[in-house]
Amino acid sequence: MPGFLTLLPPLVAIVLAFRTKNVLLSLFVGVLTGTFLLSLSSHGFVLSFFYAFLGLVDKMLASLADTWNAGVILQCLAIGGLIAVVSKMGGAKAIAESLAKRAKSARSAQLITWLLGIFVFFDDYANSLIVGPIMRPVSDKMKISREKLSFIIDATAAPIAGIALISTWVGYEISLIKDGYAQIGQDVNAYGMFVSTIPYRFYNIFILIFIVLTAVLAREFGPMLEAERRAKILGKVIADDAKPMVSTEASNIEPKEGIKLSIWNAIIPIGSLILFAFLGFYYSGYTAIIGGEDKELIEVIKNAPLSFSSIREIFGASDASVVLFQSALLASIIAIIMAVTQK
Repeated sequence: MPGFLTLLPPLVAIVLAFRTKNVLLSLFVGVLTGTFLLSLSSHGFVLSFFYAFLGLVDKMLASLADTWNAGVILQCLAIGGLIAVVSKMGGAKAIAESLAKRAKSARSAQLITWLLGIFVFFDDYANSLIVGPIMRPVSDKMKISREKLSFIIDATAAPIAGIALISTWVGYEISLIKDGYAQIGQDVNAYGMFVSTIPYRFYNIFILIFIVLTAVLAREFGPMLEAERRAKILGKVIADDAKPMVSTEASNIEPKEGIKLSIWNAIIPIGSLILFAFLGFYYSGYTAIIGGEDKELIEVIKNAPLSFSSIREIFGASDASVVLFQSALLASIIAIIMAVTQK
């Protein structure tokens, strides 16, 4: 098979994504194209369609069987469910109204969104799921386009998680650094290696600065300029041809009229999520290290379990996706108890 054909699956996925605006369908067809090419080497052109489908199903099952992948899916569902309960209790609306009093303009609303994104530094998935629903009504009130809100959230979530000294992404990255050096026969301090790269993470640093500059200077470019003009001049935060994924669901989780709004209905559940997450990271990483074979690291952890060096190693060894699912589940139970108690 010609080597250039290996570029076909990602090319198909990218072209379809631009044409259909459907990411899931595009990725599905892209992977199917890849399994078809793999089948060509051992089956004929016609039979390859059949074996490509079987290969795709096998890969999907194997992917879902991986605890990390399953944990990511479950944590997104659980955190989304938590936010839905918080919203139904009126907690998200109370937070939004409280922030709206401080957000006197589009500029301050964007900066508050940025600050919230910086605050939820421990995980990029949790960042988007928490900040988005809270800031959406505030940004709508200030006539900030949904495109700009999405950009601020997306351009804050991953970059801050990528340079925070302690986060789930950093833990995963440290494991990749360690494995990469192990493959070439070198034993290095993976965390120290990560920290030394922070000043050179130009995208992470510059995009966080760029968000502040665009908010303060009120300067936009290209399609974002058109979106912001539409929102400011016409009052349309969503384009006429847009199809928001949450437009129908959002109305179902609005609090009923007459419910007493309290910011604690958001602070306690989300605060519990953050607290349980940090405790879970520690427990997961601690048990993984103690049950491992690195005797020197085990001694360090036992002698100084709460030192910064121990905590960074422990967080790096934790199974972040599973921990966040467990934390979101516990936080959801607390939110449900609060909702039932308050009727």
